[in-house]
Amino acid sequence: MIDRKDIIKQSEKRLLTVSDRDIFVQTQKALLIGTITGKQTRADREDSLKEIKSLVSTAGSDPFIHQLRRVDSIDPKTFIGKGSCIELVDLSKANDIDVVIFDCELSPGQQRNLRNLFECDVVDRTGLILDIFALHANSKEASIQVELAMSIYLKPRLAGLGRSLNQQGGGIGTRGPGEAKLESDIRLIDKRINKLKKAIKKIEKQRKLQSNSRKKNKTPTISIVGYTNAGKSTLLESLTGTKTYSADELFATVDSLHRELIIDEGNEKVVISDTVGFIQNLPTTLIESFKSTLDVSKDADLLLHVVDAAAAHPDKHMRTVHEILEQINANSKEIIVFNKIDKVDKFTLNSIKQKYPQAFFISATKNTGIEELKKRISNYIFGDLIKVKLLIDPVNIDTLAKSGEIISILNKDSKLEVEIKLRDSLIPILDSSNILLKEVIYL
Repeated sequence: MIDRKDIIKQSEKRLLTVSDRDIFVQTQKALLIGTITGKQTRADREDSLKEIKSLVSTAGSDPFIHQLRRVDSIDPKTFIGKGSCIELVDLSKANDIDVVIFDCELSPGQQRNLRNLFECDVVDRTGLILDIFALHANSKEASIQVELAMSIYLKPRLAGLGRSLNQQGGGIGTRGPGEAKLESDIRLIDKRINKLKKAIKKIEKQRKLQSNSRKKNKTPTISIVGYTNAGKSTLLESLTGTKTYSADELFATVDSLHRELIIDEGNEKVVISDTVGFIQNLPTTLIESFKSTLDVSKDADLLLHVVDAAAAHPDKHMRTVHEILEQINANSKEIIVFNKIDKVDKFTLNSIKQKYPQAFFISATKNTGIEELKKRISNYIFGDLIKVKLLIDPVNIDTLAKSGEIISILNKDSKLEVEIKLRDSLIPILDSSNILLKEVIYL
């Protein structure tokens, strides 16, 4: 059995794209092209281009050259226009570039035209992200979700790819006399898309059953969300004490993980899940395909929104996460958790603390602030632990004992005065059940 870490180590020998010219290439040299359109600022696009560089490295290619070009009006044929194309094609050929990557979404026609001009493969932002998801999808569920997203993405791009799908299956009735190869490929990919959609529907049903079971058992659920590489998997490890795969790279985890979190010295249990990382302009095909996985966040009782405190623009990352949560109608209450505080200088950390006084500040790798975060989770889900004095009938003592930790009991005429430690959220429940005989005394 090959260990996943060994696969990731081999990624530098892996090709982002495969074509005839790549046969003798060990690591592809990539030309990255960022674009500034409309009201976009240069600073924002430079930040996005840095992100693309990290994505390319994660995909196993070498981000050899990067260029940023302003596009006053989008060319329907090439996106960037004839003049920029000539300059960039010359730059690509002079440096023996293997793959050209655009930090934007290209139409199938633009991608085809650019491929012909550069005489090598051309990948857009969506294609690059899909490639990384395919690399990191381990579970059967994640593999199905990624394959569906890739199939939907590739379908309109079949013409001009220079290679066709592997024609598995087929048979009587699948080909008409003289049917073109492209039509045959589209027929195959349509079949595959329908099959994958059916598989995902089964996954959705299974998840719904699991969710209903947890609700029936009144098991609270927590979902960890955040920008890619914010440290979500590491936080899951620190909270639960279980081992998960984590790495300092974008989209290290695309599989949904569920773990049991035990809090309050073993008295309370919740189910906590890690979700796929978010990123600017996350492809809509991925959001749709991963809907069943992302629904975990929608159904959660609490969201732990993990933010990389050491990121250049944490506010922007937070906005991106909130935008995607809005897209999937996830509006559960959240706790903002700034991670990686060990990588931030005191001035920056104090600035963030002043801006977000209600947030938690932790280092998941060093276990800093983890116990305090567990207490906050416990208080949020189950309520604050308080000491109170209650007056009850003796017949209700067993019921009350199940609600908390009894400290002392005094006889008061024919009643019992009980000092107890319990969750404040239980007081209204006890009151509505007519167990309490007089006003609660808070200690």
